[in-house]
Amino acid sequence: MARRYKLFIPNEIYFITLTVFGFNKIFPNNKYFNLVYKWFDYVKDNYGNEIHGYAIMPNHIHLIMKITDKSPELSILIMNAKRFLTYGIIELLKSEGRYDLISIFQIGARKELGAYHRVFTDRYDSLLLQSQKLFLEKLNYIHNNPCQPHWNLAIEPEDYKHSSATNYILGKGYYDVDVIDF
Repeated sequence: MARRYKLFIPNEIYFITLTVFGFNKIFPNNKYFNLVYKWFDYVKDNYGNEIHGYAIMPNHIHLIMKITDKSPELSILIMNAKRFLTYGIIELLKSEGRYDLISIFQIGARKELGAYHRVFTDRYDSLLLQSQKLFLEKLNYIHNNPCQPHWNLAIEPEDYKHSSATNYILGKGYYDVDVIDF
């Protein structure tokens, strides 16, 4: 059985899930997806981290990433990701007049910490992937997630644009990842 690790070991591969506060669906179009890709670019360019797999779902993000010793530890990396994504998402929601969602995210804000909005839950899930079997299990899970009946976002994994499935299945995807070929 897999264990959830609280400590950070650099130069290892992690399966990470970020969930939107209240399970609200906030990834409706490319402008929102592009915020996630911009963060991916940042962690790759600035820390040498490697994105091995991902799926951006309507209310959560799955990610398989190698986090180098040049990177902040996982908790800080995720905290910074949430902050960056929150600012961008709130700006997009304002530009679209989505004050219904902004109000929800204001209600959930931890005002005692100086926050104005809470787009993501406080916690995140992470799992250290130290075996080929576990890596492939999680990669298949995230690639098949958009095909699940409750999401109904794609018939086949490679049909969902905002996932690394096309990188692995077709050899090229919407966003380039560091494919691991076992």
